[in-house]
Amino acid sequence: MTGKVYPWHQFTWSKLQGARTDGRLPHALLFSGDEGCGHETLMQSLVKSFLCLMPVDDAEGQACGTCRSCQVFESGAHPDYKMIAAPADKQVISVDQIRGLNHFLELSRSYSPSRVVLIHEAGRMNINAANSLLKSLEEPSADTHILLFSSRASTLLPTIRSRCQQIRLPLPSSEQALAWLHAQSLTQDAELLLNLAGGKPMQALALDSGELIAARKLWQQQLLAVINRDKSIAEVGSEWAKQSKEQLLDWQLNTLHHALRYSLAGAVVPEEPETLALYEAASGRNVWALYDELLEMKGLATHPLNNQLFAENMLSLWLKS
Repeated sequence: MTGKVYPWHQFTWSKLQGARTDGRLPHALLFSGDEGCGHETLMQSLVKSFLCLMPVDDAEGQACGTCRSCQVFESGAHPDYKMIAAPADKQVISVDQIRGLNHFLELSRSYSPSRVVLIHEAGRMNINAANSLLKSLEEPSADTHILLFSSRASTLLPTIRSRCQQIRLPLPSSEQALAWLHAQSLTQDAELLLNLAGGKPMQALALDSGELIAARKLWQQQLLAVINRDKSIAEVGSEWAKQSKEQLLDWQLNTLHHALRYSLAGAVVPEEPETLALYEAASGRNVWALYDELLEMKGLATHPLNNQLFAENMLSLWLKS
């Protein structure tokens, strides 16, 4: 199977493949971008392209899907490729994982033109892991590509960032996202879903299942109950502690973003009563300060903090005058 490149990634793909053809592609690339935009798919397509023995010229270097390298990659056992990510039961990428990666980079290539490494959510490397990676970034092995992706690249050590070519992957335009969503056989209105997802098409598609929309409505009702003093922070905090910290923060940040547009730019009034009530509740507060404080908390969302206390801290921010 060849790789996939979404329309909103096409410019980045073309620039990278052009640099590769001209021999100007840096050995270490640090990609960053918001979750819910299919950036992981771009990473996988680049990995396949770099490993492929016969990349397709008229498809701007897409993997052929038929050579030995492509077939082995699909089996999940490619000897020239290594992917590093935080284990499912952990929150961080450990130094032992990076030491294993450094050993991998010292090995000879098997048959692909390049050895390729992908570090997913590189911001989850602990300090020892990040320091261990520095040598491989400073003294790269020949014919090696190290790809790092992070939804929050600012959390990486400056020494890591400075040794990589940084590439920011933007949100797709509304036209691109809506065109893609309209091709997905949705059961709900694409524009509504995209608005609820903050312009992120994959997140919008996930919302179409209905389960996330129901969870979001419940979240809105719980937050309003705290704002209106109908429920205590501890009571709602115990419910929020069972949910994804990152999802809760995304919903809050997206709400505040649209609340600002609603109050300052005369944006369209939302049809959902819970959403309108939150917009109006936000307008009576220092929205910028609240947004900044929640954004700061998002930088801690992947840390092994007490979920109950984290949730209560989020809620308490809404009660500040």
